[in-house]
Amino acid sequence: MEKIAISVIKNMVSSPGKGEEIYIYEINDLPKLIEKYENPAIKAISTPGIYMIKSVLDRNVNAFIVSEIGAPGVRFLNGRARIFISENSTVEDALNKYIKNELKEITDP
Repeated sequence: MEKIAISVIKNMVSSPGKGEEIYIYEINDLPKLIEKYENPAIKAISTPGIYMIKSVLDRNVNAFIVSEIGAPGVRFLNGRARIFISENSTVEDALNKYIKNELKEITDP
């Protein structure tokens, strides 16, 4: 079973440091929302994306879906979780593309 984290603004996929909320899904045959919480990046003074990433890794997530991610986030996640990019898409569209292996995986900053 996979656990996916998505940074979200008004049901749209966002970047780790800018999302208002974090949605965490378990992926079996279909995605199941198991947790939703305020993005800790909102209150961060510096490196907001890292705050979001740490909060998600504490929940044993093994993949992220974001609209964009900077080099610090990619380096921080290296070997810890996979990163997928879904630009200008709703959460539902991103999850459907993830299940169909249609999202681009980021491995280098």
